[in-house]
Formats: sequence, C-alpha cells, structure tokens
Amino acid sequence: MSVHNPDPSPPAVPAAPVLDIEAGVERLMGERGIYLRALARFRSSYRDSAGAIRRALDADDSGLAHRLAHTLKGAAGMIEAPRLHVAALVLESTLRDGSGDTGLALARLDSALAEVLCELDGMNLLVDAPPRRAPVAPVQNGIIASLRAMLDIGDGAAVELVAAARSELSEHLGQRGYEELSAAMEQFDYELALAVLERAD
Repeated sequence: MSVHNPDPSPPAVPAAPVLDIEAGVERLMGERGIYLRALARFRSSYRDSAGAIRRALDADDSGLAHRLAHTLKGAAGMIEAPRLHVAALVLESTLRDGSGDTGLALARLDSALAEVLCELDGMNLLVDAPPRRAPVAPVQNGIIASLRAMLDIGDGAAVELVAAARSELSEHLGQRGYEELSAAMEQFDYELALAVLERAD
C-alpha cells in the first residue's frame, strides 16, 4: 500500500531580477542603444545615491533626501531594476510619511543599489554609433510617445529618458529645443516639458 505524500510547500516564486534587460529595451521601443546609454548614465550618475541621501539625512534635510529617493526611484524604473525601484519607493514613502524605520529602508536601498552597480560594472556599455537609417521618424515618434505618456502621469523615469535619448530628441526638437526640454526636466517641470514637445509638432 503506497502512502501519498502531498507536496508540503508550493513552488518558490522566482525573485525579481536585479536588472530586467529585455523589459528595459522594450520600455524604450526596442531601442537597445538608448537603453545601454541609460545604463551607462545610471552607472555614472547614481553610484553615490545612497551616500547622498544619508548625508542629507545627517544634515536634517529630509526634503532633499526625499527628492533624491524620488529621482532614484524614477531612474531605477527607467532601467528596469525592480528590486532597487521597490527599495527606493519604500524609502521615499518612509521619508514622506515620517513613519517606518528610515535606517532600515536606507540600508535596503544601499544593498539593492550595490547589486545593480555590480551588475552594470560587469557589462560592456559602450554603444557603437548605429548606421544612419532612413527614415528615422518612427523611432523618434516612438520615443516622443513614450515621453509624453511619462510626463502625463508624472513618471520620474522621464528624466532619464530625456538624457538617454539625447541624439534622437535633438534631431526632433533641434539643439535649442532639446536644451529647453532638458532644463525643464532638471526642474521636474513636466508641464513646460510637454509644452516644448507641443511646439515641435
């Protein structure tokens, strides 16, 4: 007589990846070159984010710490780093609401950021200049559509998209238009950024 032994536990749910490259490329309309530029920019610009937030907190500047966490959250979303995105979201919420353990949230963000940087440091992020394609309008239109959608909902990842897609946006807006757009994004002025895009249509 056989004894039925039920499975004592359900199958484990796979952990979120440190970096979801396929989703990141898809987010940018399949433009791998733009995505790689976003990764390179993230690696150079956000390496000390946890340290910057910690210094802001040490100086009792919770407003700056909150802004830095918010910006990092958007950047992590842009490159599809899900664990870092969640860690930044938790820290941002903790700082905004004044509840929860800020030290623990910051430690988790520091760990998640280190994981992402370790992965990026092991990647070749040099982007070869792509051959000129004709026409380029479909690529531009796709990036513009993605950017509009992000700006409409106030997605902080729009900041990273504007930086990563500099060449494509400059071609569409002109150099002066791109500089206006970039300046608006630095101030998180999404309404002005949308107005710059409208003028180019």
